[in-house]
Amino acid sequence: ANGWSMTIADGVRAEEGGSAVLPCSFTHPDTNLTLTGSVIWKKYKKGAIFKCTYPGPDHSQGELCENVRQWDGGNRFRFVGNLSNKDLSIMMEGLSREDDGSYRCRVELNIGNFGTRRGTHLEVEAAQGNVSVVSGTEGDSVTLPCIFRSWDSHTLTTVTWMRKEPYQHIVTFTAQSQGNWTTGHGGNRYELIGNPEEGNASTRINQLSVRDNHTYLCQVEYRSEPDSQYLIQQVTQLQVIPVKGPEPTIVIYQLIISLLSLLFIFFILIIMFIIFRKKRGYTQKIEQTTSLKRNDPGSSSIPETDQVQQTTIPDQDSSILYAEIDSNRTAQPDSCTYASIVFDSNRKGDKSLLVVESEESESVFFLSESSSSPLPFPLPPSLISVAHSPKCGTGPVGNG
Repeated sequence: ANGWSMTIADGVRAEEGGSAVLPCSFTHPDTNLTLTGSVIWKKYKKGAIFKCTYPGPDHSQGELCENVRQWDGGNRFRFVGNLSNKDLSIMMEGLSREDDGSYRCRVELNIGNFGTRRGTHLEVEAAQGNVSVVSGTEGDSVTLPCIFRSWDSHTLTTVTWMRKEPYQHIVTFTAQSQGNWTTGHGGNRYELIGNPEEGNASTRINQLSVRDNHTYLCQVEYRSEPDSQYLIQQVTQLQVIPVKGPEPTIVIYQLIISLLSLLFIFFILIIMFIIFRKKRGYTQKIEQTTSLKRNDPGSSSIPETDQVQQTTIPDQDSSILYAEIDSNRTAQPDSCTYASIVFDSNRKGDKSLLVVESEESESVFFLSESSSSPLPFPLPPSLISVAHSPKCGTGPVGNG
C-alpha cells in the first residue's frame, strides 16, 4: 500500500543441523532521499532476533548489514541479501528443532516503516544423518546429492544451488513442459542429473577446480496459487582434492638442466659459425689468388711484340705470376735476355739474374751473372723486380 510492498516465502523446510535462507524483498515509494534505517527480523512470540543498519551517508549507529553476524540462543543469523536490489534475506545456521516457527521481515527507514503481517514458517526436520560430504579430484567431475521429500499439492518450479560463504547463487534449473529443465546462469559445468519430480535434484559439477571447495545449499522451489512460495533446502559440503604438482626442487633441477642444454647448444652454434667463417675466408683467398694468376689487374696492355708483360707486385705469396713471355712473338736470335731479376738488397744482397730463352728448346731459364746454368731453386717473388724491356746479348739487363 502507498508504494510499499514486501515479498517473502510462505514456508521453508530444512534439516536439523543444517542451514536455511529466509528470503525477503521489498519496494518503497519513489524518493530522492538517500535511505537510512534498519533491517529487522522477528520471531513470533519472541521478538527481534536480528537487526542491522541500512547504510546511509552518515552510517547511522548500529552494525552494517554487510558485516553483521549475530547469535541468538545458539543459532547464528547472517545477512545474505543485496541492499541495492532491496533484498533483505538472512541465513540461519546450526538449525535445531527449537527454530521451528514463524519469522517476519521489517524495515524501518527514514521515509517510513513497513513489514509483513504474515510470516515465513520455518520447519526443521529431524536430520537423516550427518551433513553430506562429497569429494572429487581437481579436473574431474563430482555429483552433489540433493534428495528431498516432495511438497504435495504444490507445483515444482526451480532448483537452485547456492554457495554458503561467500554467499552466492551458482546455478538455477527451471522446469519446462514434458519434464524438461533448462539451465539458467551457471554455464555448462553444472548438469542436473536427478529427477526433481521424484525428489532427486542431484547435480553434477564438471571440470572441478579448487575454487569449488565450498559448502553448498540446494534449494527446491514450489509454488501455488495465488502467489505462495515453499522452499526445501539441504546442505552439501564439497571437498576438492588438488592435483599434486611436481616438487619445487624437481622443478628447479629441470629449469637448470634446460638452461645448461640451451647454453651448450648456443656454444656449439658459435663454434660452427667460427669454423664456417674461417673456411669461407680461406676459399675466398684461394679464388683471389687464382684470379690474379689468370688476369693480373695491375698489368698494362702490351702490343703483340717481343715485349715482357710486367707489373709491380707487393710482398705476397710466392705462387703469384710476376712476368711472362709472349708466346706469339717472332723468332729471336739464339738467346735473349728478357728480364733482369734483382734480389732485394735488404735480404740477399745486390745480385741479379738473367731471364734467357733457348731457341732450341723453347724454354726459359734464370741464369746468374756468374753461371750459365739454371738456378736449382725457385725464386721468392718478394725478392725480385722485373726489367722494362728485353735485351739480346750476353750482358746483364739494366734494372727498370
